[in-house]
Amino acid sequence: MSNSAVMGPGEDGALDEEEMSEEEVSRDWTPQEKALHEAKVKARAKYRVRRTSSRDSESTETIAETPIPQGKSHDRKSRMGKGRGLPKKGGAGGKGVWGALGQVYTYQEPDVQDPNYDESAQGKTVYHKVVPELDEVGLQHNVQPMVREYFEHGDTEEVIALLKELNLGKQSSGVPRVAVSLALEGKASHRELTSRLLSDLVGKVLSEEHIAEAFDRMLSELPDLILDTPEAPQMLGQFIARAVADHALPLNFLDRYKGRVDCDHARAAVDRAAVLLRIKREIIRLDNVWGVGGGQRPVKHLIKEG
Repeated sequence: MSNSAVMGPGEDGALDEEEMSEEEVSRDWTPQEKALHEAKVKARAKYRVRRTSSRDSESTETIAETPIPQGKSHDRKSRMGKGRGLPKKGGAGGKGVWGALGQVYTYQEPDVQDPNYDESAQGKTVYHKVVPELDEVGLQHNVQPMVREYFEHGDTEEVIALLKELNLGKQSSGVPRVAVSLALEGKASHRELTSRLLSDLVGKVLSEEHIAEAFDRMLSELPDLILDTPEAPQMLGQFIARAVADHALPLNFLDRYKGRVDCDHARAAVDRAAVLLRIKREIIRLDNVWGVGGGQRPVKHLIKEG
């Protein structure tokens, strides 16, 4: 009998070949012997399958019955050793969570950056014009042309209206400083207009302290001013005296400098102002301190001051 006849087709043949030794394969089998031998081989194979499955079930039961350490089943503590193992934000910080228990939400202003923000649903919208505060450069850029135009038309009300449109802020004292500096380089009529402007600005745009701060700085800058205007100390003293007489400067302004002036140019300016203020009937005298004041002022204004 050939090997193919002994092994048989399919899995049975493969199983027979594994179980049969070389002697049994080479042996001549009768049909009855062959059938009996195949039955024995199949029985042994089934026994092995049952035994293997039984071992697997026992190992599974052993794993399932292994006790879990107490307190470790729902431990939130990080396996990396980080954190305290507590829920985030007290249990109110997870995704899709409305918040902690008992938390009450108050009204929140709509966020304009929200994609669902509807401007029309927010009621009447009020827009305010925001004017940035001037710095030193902005002060020079805005006030110098304004003062030069004022020297042409002489209308202080127009200058006041223009200054109110600016956010002077800390540069308020710079306005009289710019005006006086330009007047020192100009004509006598420009200096008269500047004195009138300083008087009209007080109480509307500037305060007496703003004017005082401007003259304080100009007194300290006299060594530089005389390079362009040698008569700057005398003219600045006249500006100070006129401002005190016009109530644009505090009456005690000169008292701040008594015995405290180290600069010769500043001392000359203070002395000039003190001399002018000691003259009797100072209002009329100082109104003509620039030599062109009386003829330009209205008669009612001159009568009131006289």
